[in-house]
Amino acid sequence: MTEGVKKPQKKRCPKCHREFPVQSVICDTDSTLLMLVQEDTLLNAVLAEKYRVLNEVGRGGMSVVYKGVQEFVDREVAIKILQSQLVSDPTSVKRFQQEAQAASLLRHENIIKMYDFGIHDGRPYLVMDFLVGDSLSDIIRRDNQVECERALKIFIQATDALAHAHRHGVIHRDLKSSNIMLVDEDGKTDVAKVVDFGIAKLLPNSGRQSQNLTQTGEIFGSPIYMSPEQCMGHILDARSDIYSMGTMFYESLTGYPALMGKTIVETMEMQVRETPKQFTEIRPDLNLPKEVETIIFRALEKKPDNRYQSMEEFRDALVHVSKILANRKTPANPRSTVSNIAAPEKGGQDLSKARINAGAESMKLKDSVAPATNKNLQAQTGTQIKDKSGTVPAIPKPQQPAKPFYENPKVIIILVVVLILVTAGGFLAMQMTGTRF
Repeated sequence: MTEGVKKPQKKRCPKCHREFPVQSVICDTDSTLLMLVQEDTLLNAVLAEKYRVLNEVGRGGMSVVYKGVQEFVDREVAIKILQSQLVSDPTSVKRFQQEAQAASLLRHENIIKMYDFGIHDGRPYLVMDFLVGDSLSDIIRRDNQVECERALKIFIQATDALAHAHRHGVIHRDLKSSNIMLVDEDGKTDVAKVVDFGIAKLLPNSGRQSQNLTQTGEIFGSPIYMSPEQCMGHILDARSDIYSMGTMFYESLTGYPALMGKTIVETMEMQVRETPKQFTEIRPDLNLPKEVETIIFRALEKKPDNRYQSMEEFRDALVHVSKILANRKTPANPRSTVSNIAAPEKGGQDLSKARINAGAESMKLKDSVAPATNKNLQAQTGTQIKDKSGTVPAIPKPQQPAKPFYENPKVIIILVVVLILVTAGGFLAMQMTGTRF
C-alpha cells in the first residue's frame, strides 16, 4: 500500500483531542478552532517487506513515530519516519540521515537500539527498539520530583550512556527529561534509555562525514536544558551535554527547571547569566544531600572550563557520592547478638539462660581483668589508656618484691651487734661468778 493523503473525513480539537464531523468548526467544549484530520494510509503498510506499521504513537516537528512489528520474528519495533511535507526539504532529509548515522555508531545498554534504516515512498525511516515505560518528564510531572537515591541510579546510567556516545564522536545536543526513557528490562527496574539523536552532532573522531547542517549562530535544542554556549550559538563540544545533564538532574530532584523565564528568549538569557537557586531555597522540605548539590552545580557552571571536563568524570562523581550516601544509610552491625536459640524442653535445663549467664560471667571476668591489663600496657608503652568514663586512671608504682634477710645490710649489722653484746654479757657473768669453762 502506498502512502497518500485522502479527503478529510473528520476534524479534531487540538486542545482536548475530541473528534467532530467535518462540517463542525469550533469545539463545543473549549471553543477551540477544529483542525482537519487527514487519513494516514501508511497504517498497515509493510516497509522493506518485513516491518508492518500498526498505529501512531507520537509526532514531532520533523517526524512521526509508529508502533510496528517485524514480521516472521514477531518483534515489536518503533518506526520513525520523516513527515511527508519535509521530503522535498534537502536539509530535513540530511538531518534525518545524520540521526541514522549517529544511532548506528552506538551500542550501549542505556541507548535505544537501532535495527534498520530505509526509504519508503521517498520518505526515510528508522527502525528501533519499541520501549514500554515512562519518560523521566512523565515521572517528574506525576510525582513532582524523583527521590534522590532513585535519581542517582538513573543519572549514573545516563551519564555512562553519553560517555559512550562522546567516545564515538557523537554529541546529543538535545538532552531533556522527555528524552530519557525508564523501562523494565531483564528483571531490572528503572533501566534508563537515552533516545532521540535527531539533532546530534558528529565529530571528526566519529569516522562519519558531518553534513554541517547547523551553521555558527544557528540555535537548536530545548531552552530550559540548553547550555550557555548553545544559547549563544557557539560551537559545541561534549561539555554542553554535561550542562544539559545537570539541568535534568536539578529538575528531577527539585521538580522545577533550573532556570526558566516567561519567554524563550528570557530563559536563554538566564542560562547565560543567572545561577539556579540552591536546593534549600527552592525545596527546603526535601533536605537534599549537599554532596549531590555540589556535583550538580559544578555541571551547571557557566564556563565550560569550570565544569566536569568529560562525562566519565561526571559519572564517577555520581558513583562516588552514591556509595557515600549508601554507607551513611546502612546501620552499624552490633558486636554480638543472641538469637534463634531453641526454647528448652519441658523439664529440661534452659540452655539459652545458661549461655546468657555464662556470657555475663565471662564479661564480668573480662572487666575485672581489664584494668590490670591496661595498667601493664601503660607501664610498658607509656600510652594512656582511658577507662569507660573517658578519664585516665592513676597508675600505682609497682611494688618491689621483698629480699631475703641475709641480703639486707642493715639486718646483718644488727645481728652482729646483738651477737657481740650477747658474748660480752656471757664473759661478764662468768667473771662475776668465778665460773670457768
